[in-house]
Amino acid sequence: ARGARFLQIPPVTEDFMRCSLIRGLFACGLCLVLAGCASGGDESKPGETLDLYVSAYMNGNYEEAWQHLSSEDRSARSLEAYIAERKDSGTFLARNLHRLMGYTVRDVAQVDETHACGTVEFSIPDFRAIVGEVSGALEAAAYPESALENVSFVRRNVGAFEQKYQTEGIPRRMLQEKFELIREGRQWKIRAGWGLGEPRRR
Repeated sequence: ARGARFLQIPPVTEDFMRCSLIRGLFACGLCLVLAGCASGGDESKPGETLDLYVSAYMNGNYEEAWQHLSSEDRSARSLEAYIAERKDSGTFLARNLHRLMGYTVRDVAQVDETHACGTVEFSIPDFRAIVGEVSGALEAAAYPESALENVSFVRRNVGAFEQKYQTEGIPRRMLQEKFELIREGRQWKIRAGWGLGEPRRR
């Protein structure tokens, strides 16, 4: 038809084909590299597993902590039993007690391809020292004769200790515990030893 125009397709040159082939090979290679990185990203390390386990345990997230145990230990102790042994009252103090605690993962070493060990240092409130200090001070104090004034007397003294601990810090106990880890596939797990009939770690 008159006035009809057709798109002119330039001829495919050898240089164009070469560049397209190189770009295609580069794209395929990049995909393979990314796929390899993605598949290897799920592999855990002993120190990471130990840190995740202790962190979950300290925060009272026992369901998550149980997941970091070895398959042998999980078979020997169900999630329900594991949680029941550690269940607390759920009060405000119990739920927030972890804020007064701390831990540091130290000396994680891989023994061989499937075994590792690590040490964790815990910092926990020394409740014996706290109770002893407060009760000792109150026992030695001269209580007022008025029953009503005893209320404000105890409140003032307890408040003084609270202010002291907020300023100077509470008495603490430093404890250490060793943990064993075992490799299962690409994942490291905590080995409690329940499956062997001799508990190593609770």
